Amino acid sequence: MPENMPENISGKKNINGFFLIDKESGINSFKLVMALRRILGMKRVGFAGTLDPLASGLMVLACGEYTKLLPYLESADKVYEVLVRMDGTSDTYDADGQISELDPKSYTSPSYEVVNKTIEQNFVGKLQQIPPRFSAISIDGQRAYDMARAGKEFEMKPREVTIFSIELLEYAFPLLRLRVHCSSGTYIRSLAYDIGRALGVGGYVVELRRVAIGKIPVEKAVLLPALESGTWSEHLAPVEGLLSGMGKCELTEEQYRVLALGNFVEAKSAKCKAQSVEEGAGSVGADECVLAYYRGVVVGVLETCEGGRMMKFKKKLNIVL
Repeated sequence: MPENMPENISGKKNINGFFLIDKESGINSFKLVMALRRILGMKRVGFAGTLDPLASGLMVLACGEYTKLLPYLESADKVYEVLVRMDGTSDTYDADGQISELDPKSYTSPSYEVVNKTIEQNFVGKLQQIPPRFSAISIDGQRAYDMARAGKEFEMKPREVTIFSIELLEYAFPLLRLRVHCSSGTYIRSLAYDIGRALGVGGYVVELRRVAIGKIPVEKAVLLPALESGTWSEHLAPVEGLLSGMGKCELTEEQYRVLALGNFVEAKSAKCKAQSVEEGAGSVGADECVLAYYRGVVVGVLETCEGGRMMKFKKKLNIVL
């Protein structure tokens, strides 16, 4: 039995872990959650970063107490490969919506040089992006896509996102294939629409695949059927590989006892390493969070306070040790 599945008094397994799943196109993200709940026989399953039904690629799912660590993955940057069609528009900004073909007489097909230059000059760096009306964003307690489907009038407010890089992989009008490295919260559908508009043509997503979350490549993920065979425990992903950007702190029994009661310990007394677990360089500074280990198991996230002098639990995992 894996270390993160200790048994309680009743003998029932307390499953706490991460799974890297390669979502297939056409599947709703929440269906993966339902499927994993059924496979594991437990309700407490969540994920970091939803994907539209049309999209495929990497999703990180967590179960048990490890769901508390999902926010630290939500903020990670993402890498996508996207195929954009430019001779039409869509009300959802993708091929699942209502498509309107452009009149060929209304535009001139942009050259490769013009497309590349337009992208480099206008779509790399910090941008103000307006999310699609058909999105899961909450507006006054309602999902935007529900309001859009009901024909309600509402305003989508722009938000700041960062596009770290865009690589033009292929272009033969009307199809444009890009590789996009972007911040969390970026809508690739909006990016496709905005690029098309800047070029004086259309722009909607035909294919979309998430190929990385932070430093995690999709190649490390498995398809859902791999978990169905009864060997799902073989596919549990190590925490260190998923949260490698965070520091690591090894707690003594006394430190864990004090922290578990909601108290503080001196940062210098804890064996902490800043930056990534792999790099392990330096000491923990002010306002920094690190993974807390006790007896070789992740038991929570520690944060520094009082100018980095003290540490306390920011997220405590109720792991049975």
